[in-house]
Amino acid sequence: MNKIWIIHNSEHGNSEKISHQLAEGLKDEYEVTVKSIRGLTPEEVAKEEPYGLIVALRVLAFRADNEMRAFLVKLDKLIQKPISKIAYFFTHALKWKKLFAKGMDKTLKKIGCVEEICPEFLEVKMEKAEGPAVEGSDEKINEYVSTLKNFLK
Repeated sequence: MNKIWIIHNSEHGNSEKISHQLAEGLKDEYEVTVKSIRGLTPEEVAKEEPYGLIVALRVLAFRADNEMRAFLVKLDKLIQKPISKIAYFFTHALKWKKLFAKGMDKTLKKIGCVEEICPEFLEVKMEKAEGPAVEGSDEKINEYVSTLKNFLK
C-alpha cells in the first residue's frame, strides 16, 4: 500500500481537522499519516520516501504559510527519491484570491522533489480565523477526496 503524508501547520485546528477528513477518505486505498510540521522534521518525511504528499496551507497576511514553505524547501534538500504526487489545500478567513494558489504553485515548481502536482486544489473558507468552516465545506472536502483518489492513481 502506497504511503501518503498529509502535513499541516494548523493554528486554530481548521487545517488539522480537514487533514483528518481527507485521511479518512483515503485510508481504504493508502497508508496515510497526518502530522503537524511543529512536531515533525523534514528528515522524518524524507526517510519514509512517501508516494504522495498533501500539504495544508493557512493563508496568513495575504500569502500561503511561510513556515510550510520553509519546511518544503528543507524537505527538497533532503529527499533522495522524488515524491510521485503532491496536492495541497488552503484554509482562510479572507476573500479568496488566485494569487494564494499561484504562489504555492511557484514554490512547488521550484523544488525538485516532486514529480507531479495535482492540477486542482481545495480552498475552504472559515467563518472567522478560529473556524468553523462555512456551510457546504464538507461537500467540497468530500469532492476533493474523489479528486485526490483519481490523481493519486
